[in-house]
Amino acid sequence: MSKQKYPRSSGVLMPITTLSGAYGIGVLGKEAMEFIDFLCDTGFHAWQILPVEHTGMCNSPYKCISAFAGEPNLIDPSMLLKMGLITDGELEERKQGLSDTCVDYEKLREKQWKLLKTAYSRLEDKPYGKFNPFWLDEYALFVALKQHFNNTAWYEWEDLALRRHDKTAIEKFKKEFADEIDFHRFVQWLFDKQWTELRKYATKRGISIIGDMPIYVSEDSAEVWCRRELFNADDLGNFKAIGGVPPDYFSEDGQRWGNPIYNWKLLKEEGYRWWVDRVRANLERYDVVRLDHFRGFESYWAIPAESETAGKGVWEKGPGMSLFDALHEELGELTLSVIAEDLGIIDKKVVKLLDNSGLRGMHVLQFAFLGDGSQLPHRITEKSVTYTGTHDNTTLLAWMHELSERDREEVLFYTGYEGDWSSGGPNCAIVRHWMKVLFKTASSLVVVPIQDLLGYGSDTRTNIPGTATGNWRFRIRSGVLSEIDSEFYKRLHKVYYRNDFVKEFK
Repeated sequence: MSKQKYPRSSGVLMPITTLSGAYGIGVLGKEAMEFIDFLCDTGFHAWQILPVEHTGMCNSPYKCISAFAGEPNLIDPSMLLKMGLITDGELEERKQGLSDTCVDYEKLREKQWKLLKTAYSRLEDKPYGKFNPFWLDEYALFVALKQHFNNTAWYEWEDLALRRHDKTAIEKFKKEFADEIDFHRFVQWLFDKQWTELRKYATKRGISIIGDMPIYVSEDSAEVWCRRELFNADDLGNFKAIGGVPPDYFSEDGQRWGNPIYNWKLLKEEGYRWWVDRVRANLERYDVVRLDHFRGFESYWAIPAESETAGKGVWEKGPGMSLFDALHEELGELTLSVIAEDLGIIDKKVVKLLDNSGLRGMHVLQFAFLGDGSQLPHRITEKSVTYTGTHDNTTLLAWMHELSERDREEVLFYTGYEGDWSSGGPNCAIVRHWMKVLFKTASSLVVVPIQDLLGYGSDTRTNIPGTATGNWRFRIRSGVLSEIDSEFYKRLHKVYYRNDFVKEFK
């Protein structure tokens, strides 16, 4: 009998922002460690999160102002108290006026930045002085500039020299605003300090963290501002084309993401150094990285920058295997450390690229019953990761309600379920049934969004693709994880051999 190549494991998908807690958003503190305890105690092996990089004003973790810097809102304010940088009263004020069920990003930012600046003002030395990753100088400068220009995008700055990244203008700004730049270095040191502690705790508990790396970066980001030639932008920030996808399951008009597309020719001439550095940094931050929009590496949808919709885009050739050859050569074997998000419009060329790359692709049970049946659970192989849904899907329970009666009957007949499918909650019968369907697949790794684990409806959805507002705000309430029947999940792992686990991520 041949040895299984991929250990059978499991995980839960939940953004850190979704955690409960007193600060208006999930943070890298006590509740995050308690969630790791929950995963361990119920038999799961991994916590999959969404990008934790510094988001822009649209709040999307896929539109970050840095491909590397951590999100300041995720810093646990209680750590500042322990460091003696804020008072009990200031910490208590930080908690006031924020929802415990929905993230109010606008109010949150104001309160968090105020507290961080208060903490910085009380430093007696520079404990962050030795923290100096390769991306930090440009990032700290960029954020200081953005705040100087009232948080407008860099391609809207009135100072054309700074917009062009003129060296003389930059040096002058650095001298005049050195303290402001240093403040942002301090904030990133705090984030790194807390993130490192959380990673150590997860490792101690046997939980791996799966990160998420968007294929694109935001047009308003430090990377695009300082290396615009890699993103087909001119000196003033005009882009030739932007990214997105044509009409699909999520949107009949397609999706106009707005992110600049890459100058793949120049990137290749540079040996894909920018991409190697980016993937390396992600692999240092996470145990495993989910590589978003994998099909864009074969061919990507390029939309004219002036177009208001995605429909006028065209397919352009991506870097293909030359990029993955460079990544494998520089970073070593990536088979178990990178997951390819190969959803969307997939053709034979994308399938071939995935196979040649050696990476595992993805399946989503909500999509399995569409089309020709090629994605049905009984056809899934171990070289894959299967989800009930992703952050872009509605919840499993809501999907069941949205199916036509005929389609729902076929789904239930296929899965062998004859009970009440309409009732929700953490331990409802339909949730338990779908967990069995998921766990029994041949996929080496299965992942459940927290909403599906809790049996929640559509009002808890994380994101609706193609919409610009109202997303990324859902939070779980305090104590809800204790309502989940941990013994059921322990048994589930045992019955479907997902507890005989050799840590695949190390």
